[in-house]
Amino acid sequence: MAAAPAAMASKARVEALNNSRHVLDFQSAFDRPYQFLALSEQATIEWGGTGDAAAPHAEGGFVKRHGDDSAFGVYFGRRSADFSEAVAKGNTLVATAGMTGTFMLEQNGLNLFYASKMADWTYGITVKYSNGKDDGAGTKANSAGLAVGATNGAWDVELVQGLGAKSELNDGTNTATVESKALTSLTVGYHVSPEMEVYGNFKTVKVEGSFPAPVNDVTVEKTSYKLGMVNTLVKTDEGNFFYGVELASSKTKDTTESMTLPVYMGVEANAASWLVLRASVAQNVILNETKDISGTPATDGDKEDLDSTKMAAGAGIKFGKSMIDATFSDTVGGTINSNNFFSQVAYTYTF
Repeated sequence: MAAAPAAMASKARVEALNNSRHVLDFQSAFDRPYQFLALSEQATIEWGGTGDAAAPHAEGGFVKRHGDDSAFGVYFGRRSADFSEAVAKGNTLVATAGMTGTFMLEQNGLNLFYASKMADWTYGITVKYSNGKDDGAGTKANSAGLAVGATNGAWDVELVQGLGAKSELNDGTNTATVESKALTSLTVGYHVSPEMEVYGNFKTVKVEGSFPAPVNDVTVEKTSYKLGMVNTLVKTDEGNFFYGVELASSKTKDTTESMTLPVYMGVEANAASWLVLRASVAQNVILNETKDISGTPATDGDKEDLDSTKMAAGAGIKFGKSMIDATFSDTVGGTINSNNFFSQVAYTYTF
């Protein structure tokens, strides 16, 4: 596990480094809560708006130590990417069913976390809860979940478990629901050396939806597996260069299945005493196939093997104990301009 510089705690940093597992950051610690004990005391705020239309959405919180062997904190506004994806899919089916309105996303999310030590192990737990409603729009939503994890320096074990999430819509004539019935993610990692880790992940998601005709009841079941390795090839006081590879399999029942082999590399380096630059590039190598298994006569069995090369970049600007992190987005056009410069922004203050 690579230690994060004092004020590295943002989505911008994690995204610019391809969400690599070796990155220690406030944002990666939600699913690996033992990491909160390795972070410096800090407060972080993600730039964003309020409401379901906000993208990005405002969020932020802090981590504080209690002695040398424990840490705790609170975080506001964080939303589950899996449930947000389910709500977005549900909204397309709402339109197909002829209903008006849209499902509500998670509202006023609250995360509480704690990390401590026991003998040679560092462990942590994160719990989350959200609840909201809008009687005028006929919508309401709630969710709950937890993550637990532990490490002894050689082995890492992490479990993310959804405890239920539901969004309901009543347009005055019909009702519809989207409900997460299962969300489990289990990861085990082994540190071959201080620079290299190998890991495996299993994840399953089940979402059920209820809609008026012609959509009726819908069930989405998705299962994925990953086997990966990440290695920091060069690490100095001025920066580091890393690379990684994953064998990833994913199947959405009666929809699609895929097998890919993403290979990625990235750099995080000090360009000046006040400036950190980050960039990464990734591509599926040899294995890059998605197959239609929907059973639809016109498309069943169709395969796709399309361009997968992608990059991400960002910067961190230091002001004493403060840091502003940002990413450059919308790289489809291959240019940086006023529309995509500093698109994902966070402010972090180290106590």
